[in-house]
Amino acid sequence: MPPTHPMMCAVSSPETPWQQRPKGPSRVTEQEQQKLWQAAPDESRGIIASAQAILDRENYFVKEVDRYLRHSDFLNLRKKEILYKKWLEDVSEPLLQKIEDKMDSQSSDEIEKRKEEQLALYLNYCKKKGYVALETYDPAEYDPFLLQRSTECWKVSIPALQDPLLEAIQRKFVETGIVKQCETGRLCSAREVNELSKAEPPLLPLSRQRMDAVAWLKVPPLYIASEAHRTRRLRVVEHHTDSKS
Repeated sequence: MPPTHPMMCAVSSPETPWQQRPKGPSRVTEQEQQKLWQAAPDESRGIIASAQAILDRENYFVKEVDRYLRHSDFLNLRKKEILYKKWLEDVSEPLLQKIEDKMDSQSSDEIEKRKEEQLALYLNYCKKKGYVALETYDPAEYDPFLLQRSTECWKVSIPALQDPLLEAIQRKFVETGIVKQCETGRLCSAREVNELSKAEPPLLPLSRQRMDAVAWLKVPPLYIASEAHRTRRLRVVEHHTDSKS
């Protein structure tokens, strides 16, 4: 069987280039070392011994670096697993349980009644006008973008969640306030600190990073053509376009 080309071995390796560990020089076996020692003249044996000592130290250093990198990768992976487990127990599961309880509390009769009310509005408008045109509709009579129903069935009340993913952000938020207080000599309000750190995190699709709780509550939740919802849709389109490019 012909020997495998070294480039073919590199391509078929399961590790990507940034995951490959540094490899030291091939270790000289004891028999090869004895042959070199016997074949070399007396004045060269000291040089060979010094070179072999350097190679041994280099091999030991490479092994220690590789062991450290493997241990660091293991610790990072374990840290991610623990963080995900804490987030699952403290945030995801309580929130999902509240949503399930809220959905289970709604009877099928109530859901069907809300559907019938929406269809009745549409049918009554069609009987009067004949059709619904998005270019010429009158919002005072019928707005197809606005659902005429209460949103109480969608609201879920939960206590303050201890999100482990936000601990670092909250800690940085406090540190920013302390630094600003040292610079200005006065206490900074939460709004001022929030304005300072507003542009730091990258914008995420469907996020509310640029809106506080007061501004978000003023947005009509059922009006899908509102400025807030339109901005969110544009952000999603831009994010999708950037990911494709």
